[in-house]
Amino acid sequence: MKYFLESKSGRTFEVEVNELADEAMSVTIDGREISADFIDVDRRGQYAAVLDWCSFAASIEETDEQHLTVNIAGESFEMTAYDERERAAQSVAGQGAPKAELIKASMPGLIISLSTEVGAVLQAGESVAVLEAMKMQNEVCCQNDGVVVEVLVAVGDNVEANQPLMRLAPPPES
Repeated sequence: MKYFLESKSGRTFEVEVNELADEAMSVTIDGREISADFIDVDRRGQYAAVLDWCSFAASIEETDEQHLTVNIAGESFEMTAYDERERAAQSVAGQGAPKAELIKASMPGLIISLSTEVGAVLQAGESVAVLEAMKMQNEVCCQNDGVVVEVLVAVGDNVEANQPLMRLAPPPES
């Protein structure tokens, strides 16, 4: 199946996944084919990934049906994923009206800083907090433009994975 991934910075990737024998896969990313094998380690989003004979530990967290946070070797990547049907429907429908956003913790951890407050106008991809997990600091960013209407945590709070941190309303119309 073919998927389209978009990073929070706006970079897009076309990914085609074909299943082969024995759970192996062939993955084509922007026209470049690689061999891939994914082993579900704990059935909670932790994987051992072998890509072109290089091994990686990865975690994949879904915040909803289209938004993913992929953590590989301590780096976190927030992606929006569409399959072929969703992308076709999106191009026909256009982007539509701006949406409200609920920003959630990508993993359990400690809130060590907040970089915004109620009433602040944010741009897509802007940092709103820093979450410390396993002695690593992870930046939490918004997916869409918006206005902060509620901050649900404070510095020093321990949070669980997918716990809501902030609510954004659509940005004011220009």
